[in-house]
Amino acid sequence: MKKISRLTGTLILSFTTLAGAKTLTTDPLTGLPLYPATDSRLHLGNEPTRLPDSQICKSKMQVDFYVVYDSTVNTTDSWYASHLSGFHKVHAYVNHRSQDTFYNSDGTLIVSVTGEPGNDGEDTDTHGIVYGHFQPALREKTILSMGKEKIVCD
Repeated sequence: MKKISRLTGTLILSFTTLAGAKTLTTDPLTGLPLYPATDSRLHLGNEPTRLPDSQICKSKMQVDFYVVYDSTVNTTDSWYASHLSGFHKVHAYVNHRSQDTFYNSDGTLIVSVTGEPGNDGEDTDTHGIVYGHFQPALREKTILSMGKEKIVCD
């Protein structure tokens, strides 16, 4: 009987903790709007996974990663196209996955949508979204090369 009581207490504590999970509407790193499908149907919150800081060319790169639930690449891309005013978009296809990157004109911010494996042009499910911040800014040709197998620095 004690084991059942402990299990019940643990489950109640777990559900109480999950009920308080944060659902973000903007990415904390970039301040850009956050796609609603980054929160699951269970509404467990959608705080990002912060990847380790790294470097691309001579720029420091900071990245937040989000999993996406129940959304295709075309739907996800359409949402970002309507919510990232003034951003440019570049499409790439590497390792059987689409990668559509939205970037601002000054080269400091990106949002990159990666699809599940499929053929180029196929509307697969969205695998994840990356929000990136670069300091100093990246040149446009570097951003355009990011979805390819070789990054261009100069």
